[in-house]
Amino acid sequence: MNTANRIATLGVLAIVLALSGCGKGEKTAASNAAHAAAQPAPSPAAPAAESTKIANGNIDREQGTMQIDAGKGSQSLRSVATVIDPKLGEKTAARLGTTEGQKKLADANVSVPSSMGVSGTPKVTSSDVQDMANSFAGRTVYSSQAMHVDIIHAYTIELDAKSPSKPGVRMKINLTVSDKDLSLQRAELEYYPDASKQMQSYVKKKLALTDITLDKLERKDDKTFVVAGSFKTTELAPGVLAKELKGQTLAGVSGRFDFSEVPIRKSGM
Repeated sequence: MNTANRIATLGVLAIVLALSGCGKGEKTAASNAAHAAAQPAPSPAAPAAESTKIANGNIDREQGTMQIDAGKGSQSLRSVATVIDPKLGEKTAARLGTTEGQKKLADANVSVPSSMGVSGTPKVTSSDVQDMANSFAGRTVYSSQAMHVDIIHAYTIELDAKSPSKPGVRMKINLTVSDKDLSLQRAELEYYPDASKQMQSYVKKKLALTDITLDKLERKDDKTFVVAGSFKTTELAPGVLAKELKGQTLAGVSGRFDFSEVPIRKSGM
C-alpha cells in the first residue's frame, strides 16, 4: 500500500470509529485497525486467557508488554489485540443517517489530514465509511505481528506497544530472523515520545546485534510466535517526517519485552 493510500485509509478508519459513537476506547481501536489495514489479512485469533470488554463494544486482550527507559525512568507499555465490535457496521449506518453524523463526517474530512501532518488527502464519502465499517466489524486486529517473507527466507517481527496512560509513549521493535533456525539477522527501534503523533518518532535503523538479546523466540503453535528479550541503544535520530523533533537526538533507550501472542502472516496474503 503506497503512502497516499495508507494515509487515506487511516483517515477513513478514524472517521469510522468517530461516527460509530463507540466512546473512550475508539482511538485504540482505530489505531489497531489502521495498522491492520496497512497489512495483509490477519491470521485467525489465537486463544487467549485474558480479555477485557471495553465500553465501545470492542474486546481487548494483551499480546505482550514492554518495560522501557528512554531517559525518564522506567515505563510500562502494553500491546493489545482488539476484536472490533460486531455491530460496528450497524452503529455507523445509524449515525450516517443523522444530521450529526453527516456533520462529523464533514468535520473529520477537514481535521484528519491535518492531524496526520499531510494535505490534499482525498475526501472520504459516506459510502467509504460504511464499507470500511462493514469490513472491520467483528474482525480481530493486532498491534504486534510477524510475517513470513519467502523471498528473503526470513520472518519479520514487529512488536508495537503503548503506555496505557494519556498522553503516553510508544515503542516499536522490528526484528528480522531466519526462517531456518530463527537466528536474529537485523533489529530496528522506533520510539514515539507522544503515542498520539503518528509521524513524530526517533529511529534507530540498525542495532548492533550485540545490543539485543532474544531470551525466547519459539512457536506457540503453527500461527503464533512467543518472543521475549532485552535491548539497549544510544543516539536515536528523529525520523524523516518528524518535523517537531528536528535537530534533537534521543540519548538512548533500553528495556525488556515479553510477548505471548504474535500472529504469523504470510507475505502476499
